[in-house]
Amino acid sequence: MTADAEASPATLLPGNFTEFAFDQRPGAQLPRDVRLRDEAGYAVTTASLFDRGKPLVLVFDYFRCTTLCGVVLGDLAAALAQVPLTPEKDYTVMAVSFDPGDSPADAAALKAGHFERDPALAGAIHALVGDSTDRGREVRRLADAAGFRYRLDETTGQYVHPAGVVLVSPGGRVSRYILGVGYDPTDLRLGLVDASRGAVGSVADHLLLLCYGYDAAQGRYTAEVGRLIQATGVLSVLALGLLVWRAARRPGRG
Repeated sequence: MTADAEASPATLLPGNFTEFAFDQRPGAQLPRDVRLRDEAGYAVTTASLFDRGKPLVLVFDYFRCTTLCGVVLGDLAAALAQVPLTPEKDYTVMAVSFDPGDSPADAAALKAGHFERDPALAGAIHALVGDSTDRGREVRRLADAAGFRYRLDETTGQYVHPAGVVLVSPGGRVSRYILGVGYDPTDLRLGLVDASRGAVGSVADHLLLLCYGYDAAQGRYTAEVGRLIQATGVLSVLALGLLVWRAARRPGRG
């Protein structure tokens, strides 16, 4: 089936909605030559965002949506505001519309509506749309590579699509999926540190990552007893090493 055919409107029955979950593809390389336009109307490529040496939060939405998309973006903004990482310095957010009818003006309105209350976070947001002449082909390439499925339901005039965000490593490889809505700031924090390959995060962040395992089915991080024991062991060794080092530096007593 061609990209245009798959994107064409269709009447969806209730049973069809199960087809629109993420097709998770960890490790997949996202295309670097996808051509998009930002909220100011300037042309950008995915490579220009992938090659900044920091992880990305990739979220697909359509900017004139009146239902689920606003919840996804609002919850994402609220959760990121609680993540102890610095927007733009430590991570970037790509909000990409899959509606060929969305324009740079719609992207600007979305950014103002969901992110402008936090200037630091707003500076890390890249609200992006496809070129008006390509009928959604470029965004479709990016979405397919990320395992994001969507289709227009001609009965309701709304797009059917999954809820969640994709965490992307520097260079453009899929790292993790955080699924659903109501995002836990800890999931985003650990996911970004995980995706960064050591480029961002404090010592505490990396120690915390030792305590949690990623559950792909749930799209979240969960505490694991074995990892907690491992992390406790690491901390014990570090504490013992510090005591030995301090003892060795004390002046001798005679």
